[in-house]
This record gives sequence, C-alpha cells and structure tokens, in this order.
Amino acid sequence: MRFTRRIVLLTPITLAAWLLTILTTASAADTRWTSTGAQLPGSPDRPVWSIAAAPAHPSVILMATQGRGVLRSTDSGATWSRVIAGVDSAWIIRFDLQQPSTVYAGTQTAGLYKSIDEGKTWTAQSRGLNNLDVRSIDLSSGLIVVGTAQGVYYSDDGAGAWHSLGLDTLSIATVAVLPKANAFTLFAGADNGTAGAGYLVKSEGLGGSWAVVKGNFPGDAIVAALAVASAASGGTDPPVLAGTSQGLFRSDDRGATWSPLAGLPSGDFNIAAFNPANPDQIYVGSDGDQGTGGVFRSLDRGASWSTFGAGLPSKPRITALALQPLNPAQVVAATWNPTDGSAGVYRIADPAASLAGVTPTTAPSASTTASAAPRPSVAGPVPVRRTSGAPAYASYAAAAAVLLALVGVVLTRRWRLRRAGRNSYRS
Repeated sequence: MRFTRRIVLLTPITLAAWLLTILTTASAADTRWTSTGAQLPGSPDRPVWSIAAAPAHPSVILMATQGRGVLRSTDSGATWSRVIAGVDSAWIIRFDLQQPSTVYAGTQTAGLYKSIDEGKTWTAQSRGLNNLDVRSIDLSSGLIVVGTAQGVYYSDDGAGAWHSLGLDTLSIATVAVLPKANAFTLFAGADNGTAGAGYLVKSEGLGGSWAVVKGNFPGDAIVAALAVASAASGGTDPPVLAGTSQGLFRSDDRGATWSPLAGLPSGDFNIAAFNPANPDQIYVGSDGDQGTGGVFRSLDRGASWSTFGAGLPSKPRITALALQPLNPAQVVAATWNPTDGSAGVYRIADPAASLAGVTPTTAPSASTTASAAPRPSVAGPVPVRRTSGAPAYASYAAAAAVLLALVGVVLTRRWRLRRAGRNSYRS
C-alpha cells in the first residue's frame, strides 16, 4: 500500500520535472549562437570588421575582413568567396536600402568600391578622396557620407565624385546621417587624431561647419559607433546612439543632449544597431576588456538590457554585427581575440525581433566599424550578472503553470490518501 502511494505521488512530480527540463532545454537551444562556415576551409578565420545582409535576399551576406578583403556568401555564411581582387583588408560594408542591390565597401588602402549586383562585381569609386583609408559609411536619401583616416567626405551622385567636409585632423571611425525636411544633420565620431574638445561632432547640412557635441556627452570618450533609428522611438525625432569607450549614449533631440544608457558595462561599445523594422529594438556589441564584451539586446528603447544568447567564445570581443530579415530574424556577429589571433562568425535566431518582411526605406542604417588594433578602453566596474540568453518567458510560464497544477494534484491526492488512512484506522 505504501509503495503504491509513493508511485501515485512521485509520478506527477516526475512528469512535471521532465516537462520543465524539456521546455528549458528547448528555450536554451533557441538562444545559442552557432558557428557559421569557415572563411577559407583549412585555415584560420581572419578578423571581421563589418557584416551586412542583402535587404532583398538576406541569405546573401558580405563581410569586410582584415587579410581577406571583402568576402561574400550566398548561403547565410556556410561558404565564402573573395570578391574584390587585389584588396586584402577592408573596414566597412553598407547596403543602400533605397537600392537594395547596391552596396559599398570601404577598404584600408584602396579607397571605396561600389557594387550594383549585391556584391558579385565591384568597381573603384574614389575620385575626389584625398585619403583612401575609408573606415565608415552611411547613406540616406541619395546622400553618401564616408569617414576616412583623415576627415569626412560626401557624394550626392552615387559615389561618382567625392567632396571634402573637413575634419582632416581626425581619424573618423563612424559617421551617421539624420535626415530632416530638405536637409541633413551629420554626425562624425573619431577614435584618433587631434580632437580638441571632443571626439563626437555634428554638422547641420553639407557646409562642413562642425561643432563638438556637448549635452552631457563625455569629451574624452573616443567614439566607435553611431546609429540612427528608422523612425521616432519615444520622441518626435529618430533617436541616435553613440558607442564610446565610456559606454553607450542616446540622444532623442538630434544630438542636442545625450544620456548614458544604464544596465550595460561601462567600457567599449563599438557596434550599435537599431532594428530597421522596430526602433524600440536595439542591438549593441562590445569588444571590452576584462570579459565585459559581448552582444546585448534591448526590446524597450534601451530602458533595460540582457546579454543576448549563449555559446560565444569566453570573454568575447565583438567586432561586427548584422541582422538578417529572415523568419525568424537572424543575428550574425563576429568575434576576435587579439591575444591568440582567433576569429569567428556566429549566428543566432531572434524570434522576438520584428524584422521579417522589411521593405527598403529612406532611413539611414547603423554605421559601425572597428580598429585593426585594440582601442584604449576605460576600465569600468564589474558588471552585474546577467542571464546567459534572452529567456523564452512563454515557455517558462507554461512549464510553471503545468508544474503548479501537478503540485496541486499531488497535494490533493496526498490529502485524500491521508484521510482514507485515518478512516481505516478509526474503523
């Protein structure tokens, strides 16, 4: 009788534990990074500074690398091929969302290249560039802005000719274009050179009149990443993000004032990207020292953050990141360890991202890049412990509900057995 009671009591508990284990395991599997294919089978991968997915055909991915130039994949990264002859190192890849087949590449010594067939073939487009070390690119409404090792340039004829916007004493790591009625606000972030009062500057229009950004922005922070959202998010203007050596900052008033975003490590942030389909969803990457690097995601305009996914190398330094508008959306990230020289590219599904079905818009894309050598970083406090991935709350809630229901059944059954036992004893 006692053995039978134990079976009656233990069976629901065992089933509940099994169900919770299955759901937890499935959730963890959904939030793990997996390695993509090797750049060149049989040889180590090289550092990747930029990744971009084709808007019209997301399985087409381009990468700017250190040592293999521009690589192209047509199978979401399973296999790669070099596509620009004679170019060994590139900084940046950027698709034109208004013309989804057009893509630009900034190289380290050969200037700018343009492709009109999603990266199959390329032509050099550097007329007017006085510096051929093209480190960053951004586009909006027919305007192309590039940052070089010596200043900023723009083109309004599809890269046919380039015109200087000054800042020749700065090495421009990132640029961003924020459109407004019949004009533009330009931002440029530097990580080297004669900065004067600060490394983040902006210009209203194409006059080349730059002003150092203030409004609580740290003047001694180098700026590695800028991103402009596709639409307003919590304000009247699209927000702007700035990834710096002292954390991540956000402006909702076209760069007039800036606020640090809490819940993140205080060190380097070299990548920032808004989801083009939802400006409330933000992805950032860090190559910070002391294990503070990684990919972080916010689904609420940057109010809260979580480490995104598990499975990246220990203490990851993220050097590039891109979103693929698949269903579910995919995030692709590159890592690099300057100590042992190891590098890799990883991907992860993000069912929470509303990215699938995005159509080309006039919105500027996030502009990011990374340096060939580690940038100086400011050591920050040890970050609070985060979960190893974005939890699947629905799965956990379902498991918890089932577990509670089974516990209720067990307790009820136990009460009935005890009551029956007492009645038997009395009789």
